[in-house]
Amino acid sequence: MANVRLVMEGSGMPAMEDLLPWVEAETGMDFSGNRSGRLRDAIQKVMSRIATTAGLDRLPAMERGPFLERLTAELTVGETFFFRNEFHFRALREHVIPDILRENADKREIRIWSAGCATGEEPYSLAILLDQILTTISNRNLGWATSILGTDLNPEFLQKAREGCYRMWSFRQSDIQADRRYFLQESDSFRLLPHVRDRVRFAYLNLVKDVYPSPLTGTMGMDLIVFRNVAIYLKPEVTAAIIERFHRALRPGGWLLLGEAEVSFAPTLGFEVQRFDQATIFRKTSDRAAEPSKYISASSLPVLALVSLAAQSILPSVPPIPKWVPRPKPLARPLLVQPSLARKAGEIPLAPGSDAGRQKAAVAELGDATAWQRIEPLLRQRHLTEADRIIDRISDLQERACTRLRYVQALLACAEISRAHRMLDLCLKEQPLLLEAQLLKASFAEEAGDLKAAEQSYRRALYIDRSCPMAHFHLALVQQQQGNRAGAARSLRTTLKLIEHKDPHALVEYGEGVCYGRLKEMAAVISGCRLEETIDD
Repeated sequence: MANVRLVMEGSGMPAMEDLLPWVEAETGMDFSGNRSGRLRDAIQKVMSRIATTAGLDRLPAMERGPFLERLTAELTVGETFFFRNEFHFRALREHVIPDILRENADKREIRIWSAGCATGEEPYSLAILLDQILTTISNRNLGWATSILGTDLNPEFLQKAREGCYRMWSFRQSDIQADRRYFLQESDSFRLLPHVRDRVRFAYLNLVKDVYPSPLTGTMGMDLIVFRNVAIYLKPEVTAAIIERFHRALRPGGWLLLGEAEVSFAPTLGFEVQRFDQATIFRKTSDRAAEPSKYISASSLPVLALVSLAAQSILPSVPPIPKWVPRPKPLARPLLVQPSLARKAGEIPLAPGSDAGRQKAAVAELGDATAWQRIEPLLRQRHLTEADRIIDRISDLQERACTRLRYVQALLACAEISRAHRMLDLCLKEQPLLLEAQLLKASFAEEAGDLKAAEQSYRRALYIDRSCPMAHFHLALVQQQQGNRAGAARSLRTTLKLIEHKDPHALVEYGEGVCYGRLKEMAAVISGCRLEETIDD
């Protein structure tokens, strides 16, 4: 057979046998059997929306990432409705949520993550369920800090979710829309009341290409993760890797609720299987989240970079290693936070944005190693007051601030959220020009729904270092949520300018494992428009 590039008739696109390996390797999705027809239809729909006369094989590299994200969104139906699967919600109501409330009675904190939330019906159902339970036990659910995160890779789905307005089709197995405690009818639609809508935070996250758990995305120390009806699109090995990553995101004793398509991929190691009436839920048993030394080594690569999906495609300029895959440097030992956190005393910047004052990685150890060796077992045993005292006794101000920030990360992994917030405030009081601490402060504010405070912290980070791409990127996300489209566009352009000539496989400083290639993809996707290619293929 002649080595000739075939094209899909009339489309200007390579033949399916050439596209499949590339798309599967980039998305983790399974197009075996008759699923290739769905892929063909989805490609044609997405290409018809792109303002280009080029075929897929001639798309600039800068536009291939956004194309693949849009293609994945087109292939994932987003079929969801309120209180889907009554048996799951009954198990949550009668067993899981009461257990979480007992476990967290002292902290009075609840953290829930709806992964692959589509248009938001699932996380809002969880918010309503939680409100009903807390109201029942305390008349007014005062005193509980609740955080419900909904993530998806479809920006259009996320925008609809944030609006919190639904038609009757979203209530086809529930009459909750008639409850005036939660909904206000508007013509033929029903809008969530603010006290429910504001309890849920929505964020862009690609489960196969982004790095998690991470403090910057609020995906650490979760009490409950719900992951349902997403694996039907994915290859089995990708689903298994995602679920293993969820294990790390859960606190010790945290719960994982899977859909029917995902249950068969749940590992037995590290989970205790809990069977209820037509509902199987997994509870984390091991205490790995409390072992800070494993934090970076466990989560520094995206799922698809760890799962072997070789892309033997004849598309031009498709590299053997996708540009969103990081090439992490080997570490002498696993670190909780990035090596850039380790500073010599006196290296706090003297002037914002100046070369002389910019924070540089100086040593391989973080803070006082002896102190940290004493802190680690106290973390595992939850003797946190004594761990606090050890940090307070570190004499060097810079070492104390760096060790305290390391401690904050560990507390997040253990779901000690309030204590992590207090420790971060102390860290910033001691060293207000510690850039990592300002970024983390901003992410805390985002999680709490305080976009104004988040913007202030990101701007403080940029005051410390105007060339920090992660600060510009996250500022753009906040501005977008605030409705400041012009400001978001400026911040995204600045992000792209700063990383224009960076090695796409190199890790972004302060990026929690994100590489420059993936950051460029995310900036292009979130901008929602075509961007000029800024690096050579």
